[in-house]
Amino acid sequence: MLQLFVDRLTTLDFSYLHPDRGLLGESWLLDVTLGGDLDAQGMVLDFADVKRDIKELVDEAFDHRLLLPMQYSGLVEQTRRGMSHLNFETRDGAFIQHSSPEQAVCRIDAPEVTPEQVAAAIAGRLRPRLPDNVTSLEIRLRPEAIEGAFYHYSHGLKHHCGNCQRIAHGHRSRLV
Repeated sequence: MLQLFVDRLTTLDFSYLHPDRGLLGESWLLDVTLGGDLDAQGMVLDFADVKRDIKELVDEAFDHRLLLPMQYSGLVEQTRRGMSHLNFETRDGAFIQHSSPEQAVCRIDAPEVTPEQVAAAIAGRLRPRLPDNVTSLEIRLRPEAIEGAFYHYSHGLKHHCGNCQRIAHGHRSRLV
């Protein structure tokens, strides 16, 4: 079996609800490894297709969203008329309420949002889109190595033309 790997294919910028820390902004780099047999072009998968298809999936379903740990007992979500209404209680009793259009959230089937859980969710949505000759898929998410101090933040840009207008998406950035 041959492998195609792409490090730092894209960056996932998002916010998530953490049971101990509350609302956090984060940025993770996405690495992918695909394994399988060579196709008619002599490749596991065309590099341009890998970049385009995975980035498109990540951008449409995960990036610039609020990720929700759906198995966390302190999360209650109600959806009405295209809106998501959240009540989230941290382990120390802090309470967060959030309302936004449903497309601004991404539900992760786990008790906490971790790189491994989000990678599994991405892989689960990506597998059906891959050709039959691709027999293995590994998605790895990792924070960018930042020397020195950094901070997490969440925001939304009301007048932005793209997904930055989604409230409560976030980043992790170097402090200078």
